[in-house]
Amino acid sequence: MAKVIYCSKVNPSSDCDHVIRGDSEEEVLRQAAVHAKEHGLQPTPELMAAVRAAIEDE
Repeated sequence: MAKVIYCSKVNPSSDCDHVIRGDSEEEVLRQAAVHAKEHGLQPTPELMAAVRAAIEDE
């Protein structure tokens, strides 16, 4: 089942409407790490745990 994550659910204060979709949780996490860098953030274990918790089935 495809996975999706909404940036605004990880960090509601960012006002970011970026949506990441992928075929697996690992794919979504890789894309989220790249997107975090676009926000000037490092994909720390704590950030990636928050991202993982926000992944939904599409």
